[in-house]
Amino acid sequence: MDSAKEIARDMLEAVNINGDGFLGAVGKGLISLPVSLGYMGYDFIDTGHRRENQNDKFRMARLVEKGIFSRDIIGKIISICLEDFVSRINMEKTGSIVKNVSGDLAGRMAFAELTGVKLGEVLVSRGLAAFFAGSFAGLLLSVGAETSCAIYTSRFLKDRNPVLHDKLKAQGDLDLLYFLVEDIVRPFERACIVADRNSAEFDRICEYFFGGL
Repeated sequence: MDSAKEIARDMLEAVNINGDGFLGAVGKGLISLPVSLGYMGYDFIDTGHRRENQNDKFRMARLVEKGIFSRDIIGKIISICLEDFVSRINMEKTGSIVKNVSGDLAGRMAFAELTGVKLGEVLVSRGLAAFFAGSFAGLLLSVGAETSCAIYTSRFLKDRNPVLHDKLKAQGDLDLLYFLVEDIVRPFERACIVADRNSAEFDRICEYFFGGL
């Protein structure tokens, strides 16, 4: 299992806090094509799920008709995905960590005023910035490739994290758009898995994430 520092580093990179947003976006854009085409090929040979895949394609078509690619929708997906992480943060402990971190006094005081809800909004804002700093090149691929990627990423999410999958699906089939933000939110999901097993290790992740590596 990854260390607390490694998970925290992945979380920081996911929301571009490390300042490498441009290069990270370029890298993600470069891998969009082979990943999507790989899913399309798997869709073709996955005869055991043909009917299920067809139903999911109809769901995706309805999303496209609604005009899904908006800032509000992406923000909503990221928010739902980060809810679990934010709910686990011990604000008292985190606040004490920030007080001991050298840096801008005004920034530390502002953090001290944050509630869990406000902290969630800040993280969603960072996630949105990371998403829109990235490349939409993947969305310009064939609809077949992206639809297959959406379907199988949703299915893998259902197996891995059924609670999150069902939350997204209940909000209007947003589980099919999870693939768009997976790179941003997945490190936070990993942190929640750690929290289930070892709360002290989760606190260390928060220490590195909020206080610095």
